[in-house]
Parts: sequence; C-alpha cells; structure tokens
Amino acid sequence: MKPLLYAALAGYVIAAVHAVLAFVNKRRAAERIAFYSVIFGFAAHTGALIFDWARDGHYPLFQLPETISFLAWTLVVAFGVVMYRYRVRALGALLLPVVSLLVFASQVVRGNANMVASRVTDGGASWLFPVHTTLLFFAYASFFVAFSASVMYLWQERELRLKKFSAVFHRLPSLTTVDDIGATAASVGFTLLTVGILTGVIWSHARSGRMFHNDPIEFFALLTWVLYLTLLHYRVQWRGRKAAWLGVAGFTLVLCTFAGAVVLGGFHVFG
Repeated sequence: MKPLLYAALAGYVIAAVHAVLAFVNKRRAAERIAFYSVIFGFAAHTGALIFDWARDGHYPLFQLPETISFLAWTLVVAFGVVMYRYRVRALGALLLPVVSLLVFASQVVRGNANMVASRVTDGGASWLFPVHTTLLFFAYASFFVAFSASVMYLWQERELRLKKFSAVFHRLPSLTTVDDIGATAASVGFTLLTVGILTGVIWSHARSGRMFHNDPIEFFALLTWVLYLTLLHYRVQWRGRKAAWLGVAGFTLVLCTFAGAVVLGGFHVFG
C-alpha cells in the first residue's frame, strides 16, 4: 500500500539523518528521534507488506519492487536485533541510509504487473517458496550486519596501527564488540543461507524435476556459502583483520547473488 510505504520511507529518512547526526555529534536528542522514527517507519512498512500480501493474494517476493522493499524490511529487523543485544548506535549511521535508499528504489523500479503467481509456485512443495526466499533475505541482512562490523573493525584497526585517531574513532564500539558482532552475524547468516539453499533445492526439484539449473544466482550463492564456511571454520585463527576482510569479500558475493537474478536472468528471476 503506497501511502503506508511513503510513511515508512519518511520515517526511515528522518531516522537515517538523525542517526548520522547522532553518530557525528553524539546528540542524545538525535538518537531519540532516530529511535522513534525507525519504530514508526518499521510499523508502517510492516503494515504495507501485510496489506499488499492480502490485496494481491501472494507472498510479497515475486516482483522486483517487492523484493527490494522486503530486503529493506529484513535489514531493519536485523538492526533491531543488534541494537537490542549490543546497543551499537554507530550501526544506524551505516544501515539506515541503505534502508532508505532501498525503500525509495522499491517505488522507482518497475515489476511485471502481469506476472502469474503459478509461474513460481507451480509443481509440488509450493509452500517452500516463501520459506526459501524469507530465509535467504534474512541471511542477506545478517551478512550486511557482518559487513558493517567488518568496515568498523578495519577502520579502527587502521587508525590504531597508524596511531592517528580521527573523531570517528572515538564514536565506534570497541574492537572486541565489533568482532563479536561480525562473528555472530556471519554465523546466523550462514545458518540461514544453508537452510535457504536446502529448501530451494527441494522446491526446485518439486517444481521442475531438477535440483540445480546452473544459473548465476545459484553459482554466487554457493560461492558465498563456501566463503562463509571457510570464515567460520578458521574463525579462531583468522580473528580480527583477516576475518574482517573476508566479511567484506563475502558481502561482495552477496551483492552478486542478489544482482544475478536481476541483471543476468536465468531460472531465478523476479517477475
């Protein structure tokens, strides 16, 4: 529902602006405004997703605008979880502008209004489609948190190594906290990605009789899975800088995975 989504966009933009201001100037008033604006935006966004689902009669992950909007929604959920556990306000300065851009993009890009739901959910195990897609999008959101933590870690580590401390350095959480956030987010994302891939294989086989279709999104998803498996396997030896760089590399593959279905087409394509 566009009015609700416009309200969500307004809430997210206000939250993003004040999150950046709070990060730069450490203003409590800006933090409060950002907090309540995120809550307002998330409530409106959730309402828009539910309304569109009820109106259209299908899960809101068929067309490209829907997927972009849903991705933004999962990022806000991930942000809320991190804030609840770690109270890392610096994350909002990185994540909320991205959320705002995604919601705006969902209103600009066009999908195929004539797309038939049966194209996606034909065959057996159609109920796995929403499970498969939801797991993957929450995995992407987790990987973005891991990426953000990696950026904050590398920033601090570089300034510590050079012994040149900017104003930003004192506004970031400790290296231990950032490293813990990155490790936890990567672990959660890897678990969700694993289950998402497995449900996708089952759904694909029920739909077309084939488990894999050798299209770009499958290729990049498997590469992403292997990279994060390597990261988690060698987590003890590769703590710190190496793990942070792998977090950045992993999110690059996540972007390729998501963009693969949009740009390169193949079996995985949005309506």
